[in-house]
Amino acid sequence: MIRIGDGFLSTFAGLKGNLMKKIFLVMVMLCFCGCALRHTSEIGRLQEYGRNMDEQKSYVKAQDKKFEELLKVVKTDQMSKYTTQADFLKAFGEPIFVKDVSGKKDYAILWLYRYDEKLFGSEKVYLYFDSAGSLVAWEHVPAEKR
Repeated sequence: MIRIGDGFLSTFAGLKGNLMKKIFLVMVMLCFCGCALRHTSEIGRLQEYGRNMDEQKSYVKAQDKKFEELLKVVKTDQMSKYTTQADFLKAFGEPIFVKDVSGKKDYAILWLYRYDEKLFGSEKVYLYFDSAGSLVAWEHVPAEKR
């Protein structure tokens, strides 16, 4: 019999210890399930993020491979094969950075290629195009040695 004024725990005082542990565990699990159901959208986003990580890694790997191909072209002095922005896009993909520098005399657009994840200390290739999209100049900056 439950008396008014008795505490919550005193209700279970007559139960055996093992049964009380099971009831307590069920209550805790219900609490966690409720919390999990409340945050299903966040959990779903985290799962989607995990799946996208594989796609992101393969994209970065492909971009780095294209950059290495560009470095090979630069180092073997074969840049004359590529004369327009379209040539570079087709052969090496999108640059990391594009800037309109139309205030300069010889060129209007600057493109930067480098490794995707190496922000500092990476080799870089700068391409300078005129307003028509033709290559005017290029510059190779070796990796910084630390």
